[in-house]
Amino acid sequence: MRRLRVRWLGRVPYAEADELQRALLECAASDPVAALALARRGEAHRLLNDYDASLADYARAIEINPRSVFPVANRAEVYRNLGKYDLAIAEATKATKIDPALTAPYAIRGLAYESAENITAAKADFQKTLTMKEKGKDAGWAQDQARTHLAAIERKAGNLDEALRLYDAAIRGNSSLAAAYNGRGLVYKSKGQPDRALADFNQAIVIDPGYVEAHFFRGTAHFDQGDLERALADYTRAIVLDPNFVEAYNNRGVVYVTLKNYERALADYDRAVLVNPLSASTFLNRGLTRLLIGQATGAEEDFAHCLSLDQSLKPVIEQRINLAKRWMAK
Repeated sequence: MRRLRVRWLGRVPYAEADELQRALLECAASDPVAALALARRGEAHRLLNDYDASLADYARAIEINPRSVFPVANRAEVYRNLGKYDLAIAEATKATKIDPALTAPYAIRGLAYESAENITAAKADFQKTLTMKEKGKDAGWAQDQARTHLAAIERKAGNLDEALRLYDAAIRGNSSLAAAYNGRGLVYKSKGQPDRALADFNQAIVIDPGYVEAHFFRGTAHFDQGDLERALADYTRAIVLDPNFVEAYNNRGVVYVTLKNYERALADYDRAVLVNPLSASTFLNRGLTRLLIGQATGAEEDFAHCLSLDQSLKPVIEQRINLAKRWMAK
């Protein structure tokens, strides 16, 4: 049987993961009580998003050898993917105690803290990740994640120059990071540099054609520049990739309204309401569209529902109604 060197973290294409699983099943079958074989089979299951099977293999591997760091850290990553952030944090912490020199568990814990909206703890773990000296692909993955997510935290906090510095560093370290290009594009967009923003969104999509958010944000950049056809194409692509992407339906609806294709705009808003009936902005947009086509009663109902979800939008509704009336008067 061929010998395999299996990375314990990272993403691989589905076809590679499928091949990996077959090989590792052979490995595990040859020694069903070996912790390493079970941990590796668990990793194959994780890469194929079969999280139940993955957790079962990791649990058995940990039972056999509680001091093996790899199944503990990988189990943390599975819990994070499942949205079980407390469990992810606990497992990643356990991994850091088993082997404090490993970089990846700190990054995994930082990602879990970020998802749980504990930004202070997330930043501490990301910064710790960047100071560690471990080498290798897994350490590289961890530091890529740390730089990209630290940059995103700074961007969301409005610290655009620091975010730009971190994104630049991430891209210098790994030019195939689609998320770093997408994030840097958002920084350039906020800085009023649309050409640079579009270039980065384009590059993110070249690296990962299935990157939903990159298509969405490129659509917003095209819309801001008045290129409605390209905006429409990007929003449509984002919806094809994620049929439940409410913001893409909302934004495509706005494009259709701008093009005076009210029927399609209403169809997009209706779909967005079905996906997320708590989206106040969708009711606002649909109400304005109904107002434009003379459906006053329906518009009033949508505005009332919008305010029931978010009272802070009252001045926005009033402003948009005035704009709609001026539009109709032309």
